[in-house]
Amino acid sequence: MLVFPQVSTGASALYPLTKTSRQRSVVNTLGDGTTDVYADADAASLGWELHATGLTAAEWGAIEALFVATSGMWQPFTLLDPVGNLMAESENFGASAWSNGALIDLTTGASDPLGTTRATTATNAGLAAEAIAQTLSVPGNFQYCLSVWLRTDSGTNVTLNISTTGRGATKTFTLGAHWIRVSLSADLGQTTESVTFAAQIAAGGTIDIFGMQAEAQRGPSDYKQTGTDNGVYEGARFGSDKLTVTAQGTDVYDAVIQIVNTEN
Repeated sequence: MLVFPQVSTGASALYPLTKTSRQRSVVNTLGDGTTDVYADADAASLGWELHATGLTAAEWGAIEALFVATSGMWQPFTLLDPVGNLMAESENFGASAWSNGALIDLTTGASDPLGTTRATTATNAGLAAEAIAQTLSVPGNFQYCLSVWLRTDSGTNVTLNISTTGRGATKTFTLGAHWIRVSLSADLGQTTESVTFAAQIAAGGTIDIFGMQAEAQRGPSDYKQTGTDNGVYEGARFGSDKLTVTAQGTDVYDAVIQIVNTEN
């Protein structure tokens, strides 16, 4: 898997970082002078500009190795959005993006921690723990953080889980009637190409759940709602066929890196 590397601290990028969304409208002028305007969805693109200041030689070497492997702009690679939510359908737990336990029952329209009614009531009707889970095509040797809002009226415990082939990390939380945002951070250290993120509900338990988020970093950031698209961009490319780096010292490198994604 060709993927833009993390820095050694486990962060997804160095800041400042700029993310830009570009849209194009097509204007068709008719013979009578009137115009039709419509969105050109195929021309939409996203761009990131990373001001990577203070890279170590190893960190810069990993970026340079990816640039060589992709022949600059020619081949795509996977970018884990440093300012996005890696999960799709972050509030729609019944969508096809999720691979939930067979005995998980979902009811939408519950009050959420943001003062709306976008939360979901999830009940585990089974005799064993069942999970609300989503598997992403991401490397198993990155640092990740899973976060989600939870509450319950029944004293149910929930266990967060980050796992891949050969290794997993878990953390159990005792819930109450008030919303809390819980999180789990893990670096599984496996050379795999998929990771599963899950909230496991105890047997017979009922919880309210809202806004699950996965990020390629050590801790949770502000929540970002997602729909069918997530923050895993498998068609990202370098924005230029030239990389420029400035060596500030023996093990200190500065570079401005541009990345684009034009694939919807």
